[in-house]
Amino acid sequence: MAGVAAAFLAALAACPGGGAPEGQVVATADAPVADFRPEPRPHAPAHLASAARSIIAARSLTGLSDLTVDDDGKLWAVAERTRALVRMEADGTGVRLVPLVGVPIRLDVEGLAWLGDGRFALGTESDDPRRTSDLVLFVRLVDGGARARVERSIALDYSRWPLRPNGNQGLEGVCRAGSALVVAVESVSGSAHRFAPVAVRQLPDGSWTPYLVRLTTRTGKLSALSCLVRPGRGGAIDVLAVERHFGVARLIRFELPAAGAAPTGPVTTPAGTERPPPARIAPVLVADLAELLQQRENFEGLVWDGDRDIALVVDNDWARVTGPNLLVRARLSGPVPEPPPAPGSPPAPTPPR
Repeated sequence: MAGVAAAFLAALAACPGGGAPEGQVVATADAPVADFRPEPRPHAPAHLASAARSIIAARSLTGLSDLTVDDDGKLWAVAERTRALVRMEADGTGVRLVPLVGVPIRLDVEGLAWLGDGRFALGTESDDPRRTSDLVLFVRLVDGGARARVERSIALDYSRWPLRPNGNQGLEGVCRAGSALVVAVESVSGSAHRFAPVAVRQLPDGSWTPYLVRLTTRTGKLSALSCLVRPGRGGAIDVLAVERHFGVARLIRFELPAAGAAPTGPVTTPAGTERPPPARIAPVLVADLAELLQQRENFEGLVWDGDRDIALVVDNDWARVTGPNLLVRARLSGPVPEPPPAPGSPPAPTPPR
């Protein structure tokens, strides 16, 4: 990840310088968790020192829905319904479309994460409100990179929370941190306190661990993730995310436990088996993106270098929003708030003043 971040940062340095209508509230187990902080920590958010907007020259595509960066610092986006990946430079130029083969019909592609060695993970969603899972697709570049082909799929079972998803609110954000894949679900859990279901899959053994991340607004949902394993944090996963809704857009940051740091306390599933309840994770507000909202842009993709540079992709195919595909690059200024420690992690370092 360090090499990817360095390549992305170098590419950015060379460049000149939210969501579906609110649906029904879904249910989840509400077992008490002692280490949950009921309110996000009151850190002062960072500011946006600069921002640049670039048109992604891909006229045949609409609805770009996620963003990732490969080992060479190239950005990749994915379209929701047109079966294609988009490869481009860090400033949105040099666009090349790569046909995407093997995505099941009636699925929208919402999440995209680079796995290395020409491979990606895709998050999908269905419009079926009766479904009990959504699919993660594993994709490989073939024919010398001329096409991308789905090689296999796995289902993320919503009984892990348990959760009843809304139609077209599925696996909205995907990112990789070391040997783990992090997946955010758009359907929201809770009412008085709203939570985003998030799951971590350990790629070596295929195990899933569910979490509930506290949302910071009354209407927002998670739409994009970027993550890494932070050195010195015992393997904990540092996640930067976009929380958005109509007219709402902000960056939040949270920390997920390292592999093997499982929560305790059983909960009975509908099948009668017992699982630990999802640990509740408190975020911190990193930055308000309101100043980037010229036409109520829907930010659905995020790349973060682990420090201050971010890139966002705009979904131009929702509600009343149209226009070109956009890449927005920005830099955070001032101290970037640290997330509260994940359950079982050492205390976070004190940020410099």
